[in-house]
Amino acid sequence: MGMALLACGAAPATARPLVTGITNIQSEVPLGFARTKAAGASFVRIPLDWGTVAPAKEPASWQPQNPADPAYDWQSSDDAVTAAVAAGLVPVLQVNGGPGWAQRCAAPSFAMVPVCNTDPDALAAFATAAARHYDGQAAPRVKYWQALNEPNLSLFFNPQFDGHTPVSPDLYRVLLNRFYAAVKAVDGSDLVISAGLGPVAVPPYTIGPLEFTRLLLCMQGRSHPRPTKGKCEGGVDADIFAVHPYTTGGPTHEGGVDDVQLGDLGQLRTLIGAADKAGRLHGAFRRTPLWITEFSWDSKPPDPGGLPMRILKRWVAEALYVSWRAGVTHFFWYSLRDSARDPGEKFSETLESGLYFRGATLEQDRPKPSLNAFRFPFVSYSRRGGLSYWGRTPTSTPGAVVIQVHGDGHWREAAIVRADGSGIFHGTIKTRYGRGHRGTVRARYRGAKSIPFSLKPVPDFSQPPFG
Repeated sequence: MGMALLACGAAPATARPLVTGITNIQSEVPLGFARTKAAGASFVRIPLDWGTVAPAKEPASWQPQNPADPAYDWQSSDDAVTAAVAAGLVPVLQVNGGPGWAQRCAAPSFAMVPVCNTDPDALAAFATAAARHYDGQAAPRVKYWQALNEPNLSLFFNPQFDGHTPVSPDLYRVLLNRFYAAVKAVDGSDLVISAGLGPVAVPPYTIGPLEFTRLLLCMQGRSHPRPTKGKCEGGVDADIFAVHPYTTGGPTHEGGVDDVQLGDLGQLRTLIGAADKAGRLHGAFRRTPLWITEFSWDSKPPDPGGLPMRILKRWVAEALYVSWRAGVTHFFWYSLRDSARDPGEKFSETLESGLYFRGATLEQDRPKPSLNAFRFPFVSYSRRGGLSYWGRTPTSTPGAVVIQVHGDGHWREAAIVRADGSGIFHGTIKTRYGRGHRGTVRARYRGAKSIPFSLKPVPDFSQPPFG
């Protein structure tokens, strides 16, 4: 093959981690959580439906901050949290929705949840009850809390505008700060995650996530963000900032001017960093971490409008790499299994983005080929003088990783590199292999093999994330 190969040394000890999770696995039974763990995930995001746990009608006399009040029903979330912890996963409870009596206006008919000018006192009381319930005494300990869902989308949060003036950022700032204070008052070591922002601007229904973030944090300027005048009501309290960068193309695809798709993550990271320096964000970390708490593409099959599996396998690994490179520390896939679809429903109305094809039962689900790309992500690119590579071991553990190249019908060792304490390995290999973007590379770690990664690029093209 005429290869001149050079084994690289250990990855830098300061390399950033990339922790993976799965969001809303559509299961409360142990098997679902065991499969989540086996997919290489360390975290699982579990919805805590406020409107289901709390009573449909507010009782005349009750104690909403007391988790033992008989009006509350924690059973469903208890089952999920217990199964998650038993599987060795870290649960993230996402408080979502809300009872009608906690809303101060009526949400539009198209909204998926009836959230409309939520009463901050009611949300704070529920956050207090939830944090007390999951304090490790009556139920397993939960450390991570997410406050609502996609507050820049009218599907999940209303109102968005008053006429042409955005109002949702100001409303959400109050709710987030009250939620944060309530959770921290129960246990100061708990960590609060802001609601993941939806990816695109669709006036008058949606505010672009970059614009929403600027308004939320009282910042201005796109290329060089800086604080606006005034005190911004004391700023925003959050330990972690979250986004849902669903992408209408490939892993490097950029959205509109205020959108955040995968190719725009760097802009959001810059904005959050500027807000940290300006004192607009207050939390447990000097540099507020950026998490992706939802991301996926529908697959073909089963969705005829989904991403073909041969490309999905590649793009899953690349999505993880692009996110890591942009400074994302935690990445959650949506979800473990394809959603159930009624025969009359369009594929675009359901999510076929699971890591498993949905069967008649959970036991009958079948893993998709893309599962291994999520469990053992690996990418490699032809560069001048050699190959670059990046990956993460399936168990996020350190050790020797063998980089192999394919030629003449065989896999051959190109280098032995070391993954760091988080399982991340990256670097370059000096070689003539891969010239002209020809060839295929893979990684091996303790008997596990990554999906072979072709050096031939797949150009970006338009692809709706939901098929």
